[in-house]
Amino acid sequence: MDIRTKLTKNITEHYVQTKSVPEFAHLVPEELKTQRACYVYLYQKPGQRLRAMYGRPLPHYSTLADEIVANTIKAIDEPSYRTISRADLTSLYYSVAVLESIQRISDLSHLNPSLYGLYIISDKEKSALLLPGRLGIDTPQEQYATALRESGIQDKHETISMYRFGVNYYE
Repeated sequence: MDIRTKLTKNITEHYVQTKSVPEFAHLVPEELKTQRACYVYLYQKPGQRLRAMYGRPLPHYSTLADEIVANTIKAIDEPSYRTISRADLTSLYYSVAVLESIQRISDLSHLNPSLYGLYIISDKEKSALLLPGRLGIDTPQEQYATALRESGIQDKHETISMYRFGVNYYE
């Protein structure tokens, strides 16, 4: 198990059992001390049904470790997901998507949905983020259309900023 997913697993188990966050700052390896945005996923085995997830396109904390901890707790506490109980802990599977720095792009020719995620934001503060490799999205046009639909942005009436980013997945 990768160190990022091991941290997610440890935080999940501790938090579900105690509703507190363990102290771990002295145990953080160097590779988790960089500042990065991430998405944390908790899946139920068998079938890998998504149980919880949370992430943001930009980091809010000074280290990836802190980002993983905060996003894991937010995923667990997210009211739109079914509560994770102690009995669920033995059947959970964890994944962490670490985002590379976002790069502003001016048109769809800079996208490749199998390599880059897309983050769009409008002047009305509507936004959407799509990770790369999403099932059913094969072209930049499909990626853009999906982001518009999910965000509710009306591209004829709003000014849109587009960003692309790479992602490294850890399981």
